[in-house]
Amino acid sequence: MRLFLSVDLVGSTAFKQSRQAWLPAILNFYRDFDYIVHQQYRAFRQRSNALIAPPEFWKSNGDELLYTCDLTTRAQAVDAIHIWLAALSAYRCDLATLSEDMDVKSTAWIALFPSPNSEVFFRRNGVQFRGDGKDDAILVQAEMREQWYEGKNRGDIIRDFVGPSIDTGFRLSGWSTPRRMVISADLAFLLTSSYGQSDEPLPLHFSGAQKLRGVVDNQPYPMIWLPVGAGARTEARDDSIGRHLTDPELLRSFCEAIIEQNYKVFTPLFLADDPDADGDFGWTPPYIINRIISDWQAEKRHKLAA
Repeated sequence: MRLFLSVDLVGSTAFKQSRQAWLPAILNFYRDFDYIVHQQYRAFRQRSNALIAPPEFWKSNGDELLYTCDLTTRAQAVDAIHIWLAALSAYRCDLATLSEDMDVKSTAWIALFPSPNSEVFFRRNGVQFRGDGKDDAILVQAEMREQWYEGKNRGDIIRDFVGPSIDTGFRLSGWSTPRRMVISADLAFLLTSSYGQSDEPLPLHFSGAQKLRGVVDNQPYPMIWLPVGAGARTEARDDSIGRHLTDPELLRSFCEAIIEQNYKVFTPLFLADDPDADGDFGWTPPYIINRIISDWQAEKRHKLAA
């Protein structure tokens, strides 16, 4: 399971249109945010000694930076969000000294691999890894994946992530604002089901549901968010929609019901802090295991037939 985190520079289009010397501020965003997020990660590790993978830069999309990290326990999801929130806060302080016209907004979601989501690999500069199978997309993907995880020729390979959970995350980013960090419903379920190394609970909020084009058959999707930035807590207090669902237990039950109703769309949740004692999470849905086995067997048959 992977956590995905997005940070987007708000106001950058108007900033670039109104200034000739706009490039330094944008370059500072690319450099400074990455430095700050890893600085916050190191500080967290020093304080807690928690085992958690560092945020890994995935890619940029204009003035949006995307990060990802592996999750192996529910507590890691909580800790990773605390690290990310600290990075957002620290970067905002730096940004305020450079420009009053820009801010950042953020989104977070989770996705399960290799099913129902998938890694895809691309060759850089037309590099070929096997001449006899270059026209077979399945074989090329399998070979590049093996090269990637063996740590060979990574400089010639680009890894990307695709799938329904990735699409949902990008749709959710349209709801985020500088004061509201929107998160997916399955991530909210994880965050309300565990406690990480931080003693401070995450103040999740619910503001009704709206349709996300193409997501859960166009049914209303819950808007769940964390208050961030200056004035965020005031905005949270003023929001009366769904106020009763700010209670973690109620919000957890609400998210659980949504996941159960759409279990083939949402990320199946089976992370465990203690697999021997955690009956809710220490298992894998059989249909996911069967799908992965089927995909592996099909790929193996394809290789043998090539």
